[in-house]
Amino acid sequence: MLRTLRTASEAMHRDQARVDTLANNLANAATTGFRQVLTRVAETGTGPAGRQDAGAVPAADAPAPRGVGDQAWRPRRDLDMSQVLDTRPGPLQSTGRTTDVALTGRGFLVAQDPEAGEVYTRDGALQLDAAGLLVNGAGLPVQGEGGPINAAGGAIAIAGDGTVTVAGQVRGRLRVVDFAAPEDLRPRGDGLLVAPAGVAAEPLAAEQVSVVQGHLEGSNVDPVRTLVDMIAAQRAFEIGTKVLQANDEMLGKSVNSFRAG
Repeated sequence: MLRTLRTASEAMHRDQARVDTLANNLANAATTGFRQVLTRVAETGTGPAGRQDAGAVPAADAPAPRGVGDQAWRPRRDLDMSQVLDTRPGPLQSTGRTTDVALTGRGFLVAQDPEAGEVYTRDGALQLDAAGLLVNGAGLPVQGEGGPINAAGGAIAIAGDGTVTVAGQVRGRLRVVDFAAPEDLRPRGDGLLVAPAGVAAEPLAAEQVSVVQGHLEGSNVDPVRTLVDMIAAQRAFEIGTKVLQANDEMLGKSVNSFRAG
């Protein structure tokens, strides 16, 4: 009975986390360059002395350790939930604005945050700040290969390799980077992503970059599917609630019967 309570409780925690993640994805279905977060559940096992053994089962003829109860040594299968970034591209949307850019291939634009340092994004809705620097929607300077890019003073053209020219003069090239495992990037808000500790960005050469001026990349969230998944997760949470209530009532009756006896 107690094991059932534990199982139901853990399932409810996972379902609530899924609901929260799906709700955030749905809220950003119209956010430029947004990458949805996917929830993955994997089975793990706990062996002797708490050792994680990925759900391995002991051989049928393996003897139980002396002085250790059956429940203490028999591996228990648990479910481990993790979240990863969905790196699939979103749809291209034409805007006609010269400071809007979309990446159609690999990579992320780089911006400099005064607190977090380098942050990464697929949101190419750029603009000029008061100093004439190219900044993203959050007002953070977008980085070129040599630092921030000043694009003031004339008509802006951004080539396919990210080279920025103003009135025919080259002002720099957008710094586009990628990661060995881009799915491990973590959302920070405002369409920005941060890399895990110890993970370094890998610069992309000009021939590896594909930039389209006058376009933006849309969110890769499918609103209908996300809504359906969120409803399913909510229903699973409600079922877990009912299981907890039923087992709590049974446990109460058992305690009362024990006391009466």
